Amino acid sequence: MEITGKWTKDEEGFMEFETSELQRYYESVTDKYHQVYNRYLNEFEDDEAYYKAKEDGYEMVTDYKNIDVHEQFVTTYSTPAYVVDVWYEFDEISQKRIYQRGHIRICSK
Repeated sequence: MEITGKWTKDEEGFMEFETSELQRYYESVTDKYHQVYNRYLNEFEDDEAYYKAKEDGYEMVTDYKNIDVHEQFVTTYSTPAYVVDVWYEFDEISQKRIYQRGHIRICSK
């Protein structure tokens, strides 16, 4: 399964998604990641909590990744079941990221 779409930030800075399906998957995956990571964070320092969560299959990475033939600055959430990539739109004219809107891709593993 793969679903893609767009997101925007509302006036308060919260993400709004093109479809309710995208929002449900995004919230489900990111909530599960944060539950696992925060459980380890209660027991360990930040670095060790990150590696413990990663051992369980949960990881959040912000880095550059090739998406649709372009290198994008992406935040990726991985769980044992899904991978969510979230990135900003890029203005070709100004050569700057637009931080108020972007794209999302959710893939099952």
